[in-house]
Amino acid sequence: MVVLQALHSAAAAVKRNPILFVVAAAASLLQLPGVLAQFAAPLVGGVISLGFSAVSLFVMPFLFGGLIGMANEALDGRTSFGTLVSEGNAHYLSILVVYFSLFAVNFVLGFVLVFGAIIGGVVVYTGGQSTALLVAVGAIALLGLLGYLLVAVTIQFFGHAIVVDDLDAVASIKRSAWCVRHNLLAVLGYTLLTAVGGAVFGLVGGLFSLLTSPASPGAAVPTSTPAASHLPVAVPSVGIAGTVGLVIVLVVATALFGGFFAAFSTAFYRAIRPGAA
Repeated sequence: MVVLQALHSAAAAVKRNPILFVVAAAASLLQLPGVLAQFAAPLVGGVISLGFSAVSLFVMPFLFGGLIGMANEALDGRTSFGTLVSEGNAHYLSILVVYFSLFAVNFVLGFVLVFGAIIGGVVVYTGGQSTALLVAVGAIALLGLLGYLLVAVTIQFFGHAIVVDDLDAVASIKRSAWCVRHNLLAVLGYTLLTAVGGAVFGLVGGLFSLLTSPASPGAAVPTSTPAASHLPVAVPSVGIAGTVGLVIVLVVATALFGGFFAAFSTAFYRAIRPGAA
């Protein structure tokens, strides 16, 4: 029931405030340079992608906080870009602290998963028959995966707690954990629904990567200087025009998904936080 009410509230909010889609689209545009860097030379593309990933790490907390603030305001009436700026600035530091903390946790859990996969691969490749070792490696990998999922589900409302309830980084994680612990069934339904939506959106991103994969890496691009007359670039398999069209589709899809998700997640949090009616 809580999930359905949040969906209804979110639909009404975005209908009144299509500006939420604009902000979500702007966030997706921030990611595009890193994606399109695959068409450059491998080294150049890697540097460009890494650079924009670093920039995004510092910019996204502002957009995230601002978008949640706009969604919170939109649920009660109208919102504007002014809210994006004020809420993004007011809660930037707290969200950034949690971002870096999650990055560290995910790095450790990712290392456990990769380590387990490597050990298991080595055992299989060398013809090892130690069932106990394979079981131990599998258990380590499973624990790492379960740990990641537990962290992701438990702290998923930290941003809403920071913006909606004006909490600091530590208090926001505690509030998110409280909401999950006291609303297990509702959070399970919400998480499954958003996971399905995320999977569908992920298919769109995967299709984009597949269709724009380089068709002829290393093709020469003529330039005006002899020294740079054979710069290696990758030609997208759908051509430049096709890539532009797919970029537009991806941005629109991101705008629709991101804008609605901001309103939906905020409405759901407001319904499960302490003192909610």
